[in-house]
Amino acid sequence: MDKDWNVVEVLRYARHDWLNRLQLIKGNLALNRLDRVDEIINEIITQAKHESNLTNTRLHMLTEFIMTYQWCSHPIELEIEVLGEIKDLSMYDEAITAWCKQFISLLESAVDIRTQNHLSMSLLVEKDQTRFFFDFSGILEQEDLIHLWLNQKNNSSFHIKEQTTSKEEISVVVELKGLGDRTE
Repeated sequence: MDKDWNVVEVLRYARHDWLNRLQLIKGNLALNRLDRVDEIINEIITQAKHESNLTNTRLHMLTEFIMTYQWCSHPIELEIEVLGEIKDLSMYDEAITAWCKQFISLLESAVDIRTQNHLSMSLLVEKDQTRFFFDFSGILEQEDLIHLWLNQKNNSSFHIKEQTTSKEEISVVVELKGLGDRTE
């Protein structure tokens, strides 16, 4: 799952993504599907805003992982959303990135690759608390493996506040520790 991206590779993948989006817009324009063109443009704007907000949290390792995730073949579609006030969360970057990579890798090994699997990751930054919400939908072949792993994965930087798992959905809330005592 880890890859060392050099500048040329990053630019190549980013250009490829933009060309795909532009072709999607162009194709819908040719079909005179202006409502769909508007939807696509709004989706691009929303995604760019969330990626910008994520970048501004200074979670650089996590940002790199998330923004390059779709560039390689994975059995899960990953989506990010960043809400609330933006803070410097760099002190949590290594721990939360390692946890996210392990969690997503475990999910990838537990899903039915013949189905559509989607993971929505939301970061909610509030004055005194910061939480990550992970909502998975798809088909899990090894639900118990995920449940066991989640029960073992609290650490000094964060704790798992809530979790529900089933064959078709997982919901996990991870809360960062110690934000009320820290200043920016």
